[in-house]
Amino acid sequence: MKKERAGGKFSQVIRWVGYLTAIFSLCATVFGVAKYVYGRAETRKNLTALLAMEAEQLKSHDYPSAWQTLEKASKLKPDSARVRDAQEILAMEWLDNIHRPEGQRFSDVTQELEPVLTRAVAAAKPGPRQADLRAHIGWAYFLESQDGRFDLDPTGPYREAIAEDPNSPYAEAMWGYLTLSNHCYRVKEAAPHFAAALASQREGEFVRRLQMAVLLDCEGEDADPEVIRVVNAMRKEQRTLGEYERSHIFGIYYSEVMHETANTAAFLNAVPPAEHLATFRWLFDKWGADNSSNQWSRDYYLARLQEAAGQRDEALANYKLVLSHTPPHSGDRWQGADAGVKRLSKH
Repeated sequence: MKKERAGGKFSQVIRWVGYLTAIFSLCATVFGVAKYVYGRAETRKNLTALLAMEAEQLKSHDYPSAWQTLEKASKLKPDSARVRDAQEILAMEWLDNIHRPEGQRFSDVTQELEPVLTRAVAAAKPGPRQADLRAHIGWAYFLESQDGRFDLDPTGPYREAIAEDPNSPYAEAMWGYLTLSNHCYRVKEAAPHFAAALASQREGEFVRRLQMAVLLDCEGEDADPEVIRVVNAMRKEQRTLGEYERSHIFGIYYSEVMHETANTAAFLNAVPPAEHLATFRWLFDKWGADNSSNQWSRDYYLARLQEAAGQRDEALANYKLVLSHTPPHSGDRWQGADAGVKRLSKH
């Protein structure tokens, strides 16, 4: 009997040990699950905070800081599609607006961005997004060529981009820029690339900005009339120009109009004279009010354009206005205005 009671008690103890073991195991499992869920929630929370920070840095064009923030996010969750997408967007925008600080190379940036773009091309489906990525790889190649590296051909990625997305705005605009860069006489060859980019009806501001940047780096009988044609189109498209661009274009008038050359007539008639006059006013009517030192030069250019557009009375009045503020024999502006008064007074 005693043995049976002892055996029963032992069995009961074993049973309770099993119960406790099961309870402890369940508690450990619940704790592990809770810890896992909490960890995922914390990761998600931290990731969202980093992406929000990067978005603000991107908005303020602080590209290096934005890139570092995304690197932290990538380490936090290496397989995050949101992080990869943000890296791709940042890489393209950084390349669109890249500047080379004194003592640095474009390659210092492009070699960090290229792997992201290459990975993204491999993962993207054929279409505009993949084309945009390919075009930016080509642009990175071009930028590296400015550092003296010539073993990379930007036109390869541009061709691939256009095959994916006919009239790809990035590829065509970047190809147009490449065509004119260091070859300012190739205006007619570059123009179809920019026209194709605009025909896509995407990224028009970027296309015009790139086109204007490369044209203003050029000068001479081919580039100057093309600047007027592009600015005239931008006026019709209701786009904007910055102070640097306006100032540079004003300098073109000095070269082409203040000093009469064989190219002056072609420059004045780069677009129909009435349109050229409207574009000049769009550029410089308000600008002239803030640049009094250029006022009388502006009035002289205005008179030349009014005369070309058939507004003879208005042109004569402006020629006389220029003469009234220009001492005799004081240079080209006085001579041009004097000649204009004589021409128009005959009629």
